[in-house]
Amino acid sequence: MDLISIKLSVTTCYLIRTDEKYLLVDTGYEEDWELFRQRLREANVEISQIGYILLTHHHDDHCGLLHIILKENSTICVVMSDQCNELIQKGENDLTHGGGLLNKRVSFLIRHKQAYVSLVLHKKVDKSKNLKFQPYKSRDNDILFTREPKFRDIGVPLEGIILKTPGHTVDSISVLFPDGDCLVGDAAAHMLAFAGTHYCVIFICKIDDYYDSWVKMIAAGAKRIFPAHGAPFSVDKLVKNLRRNKSEDLVH
Repeated sequence: MDLISIKLSVTTCYLIRTDEKYLLVDTGYEEDWELFRQRLREANVEISQIGYILLTHHHDDHCGLLHIILKENSTICVVMSDQCNELIQKGENDLTHGGGLLNKRVSFLIRHKQAYVSLVLHKKVDKSKNLKFQPYKSRDNDILFTREPKFRDIGVPLEGIILKTPGHTVDSISVLFPDGDCLVGDAAAHMLAFAGTHYCVIFICKIDDYYDSWVKMIAAGAKRIFPAHGAPFSVDKLVKNLRRNKSEDLVH
């Protein structure tokens, strides 16, 4: 699969060519707008060429730019799960299903995330907007799914299948292509290795579900993992690090 990485302040989004347009996976923070436009120019892609936006889940660093992009191109079809559709209407990261930061070291480091984002974007980020985003209500041209469909079965001209991969959030999904490339959102990560993340994202809702999602991706034939946070890596890393983090270490 020919992927174009769109690296923003914290989130890496991905562009995939469909028959005539591009599918964009996730959008990044609202504050990423100028950086997003710069990355598109570097990739020689116009917003008018984006036909679909797939959301791996509802968090602010994955859907924050959605309303701005749709303002520029209202013909874009948003593809998301029914669970994401429910949560994204609330305009804030869901914290009603429990969970916590991965461990004490991650908890310490996350206090400085806002300063890091501000540094990358060369502007101060408003802490009052942390974990919040503009609510989104699905439109008639959007595609909502409930199970684990193939792209073509839901009207997206692309080979590949959507997998439900909860654990980070209840609405987390991943995309697996025939060549084994797997875009996972936050269902895995490649960041803060020195803090003992072991390829987990920094916030986990249910750690057993999270690792069960790894097992699902491995069994489905994933070969190369493309996370939203950090560089791509071999699926062997998931096999070797399966269940290394423990629920009792989560910081609530």
